[in-house]
Parts: sequence; C-alpha cells; structure tokens
Amino acid sequence: MVGLKENREALKVKNTEAMLKVIEQLGKENPDALWSYKDVWSGAGLKSNVALNSPWNSHVRDAIDAHNSSIREASELEVFASTQKKTLRVINGELRKQVEVMRKERDQALSKIAVYEAETDFYKRKCEGLLRVNERLRASAGRLNVV
Repeated sequence: MVGLKENREALKVKNTEAMLKVIEQLGKENPDALWSYKDVWSGAGLKSNVALNSPWNSHVRDAIDAHNSSIREASELEVFASTQKKTLRVINGELRKQVEVMRKERDQALSKIAVYEAETDFYKRKCEGLLRVNERLRASAGRLNVV
C-alpha cells in the first residue's frame, strides 16, 4: 500500500510540474492570448482534466485564471479607450456642426443688420428731403399770405 501511495504522490507532483511547465511555455509563446484549461492539461500530456480539477492543483487553475483576468482587463481598458476616442470624435463632430450653424445664424443676423442700416439711411435721407420740401412750402405759404 505504501508503494501505491508513493507512486500516486509522485504522479501528482509529475502532473503538477508538467502543467506548470506548460503555463510557463504559454507565457512565453502566447502572453497576450487567453489560455484554456484544456490547453494546459492536454499540453502537459494528460488525457483528461481530472488532475487539473484536483484540489492540490488549485494553484495551477488560479494561475490560468489570473492570466486570463489580466488579459480581459487589458482588453476592457482598450475597448473603453477606443469608445472614449470614438465618443470624443463624435462630440468634436457635433461641436463643429454647432459652430457651423452658429456661423450661418451670425451671417444671417449681420446681413439683416446691414439691410436695416441701409433702410435707415434711405428713410433718413427721404425724411430730410421731405422736411426741406415742407419748409419750402411753409415759406412759400407765408409769402402768399403776405401778398
């Protein structure tokens, strides 16, 4: 019975070391990719995931999970940054459109002001001319009364 226990313990150690070597190898070959549990246990030459699911190999699963979560976090940050850039681009485009609309409104207001100034000058001259005509008529009416 002692021989079987020793053999079993030796097999546990051997399988654990093989899976850790695969993790190291994946770290060198695919540091930016997600690692599956199957990649690890099949890469270690095991025929099933029993050894990986064993409680004494929880640290191997934790290493895989830690790597995958760091990759996912980095990916989420990249997605957030890219959506932030897109959002800033969209906002910038909207602001440019608003500026263009405001320029058109300003140009329309300036043209209306120019028209009003021209009409004001026209009517001032017309008023001055009518005042002169009125003064002449009053002056000529005063002469007519005197005569």
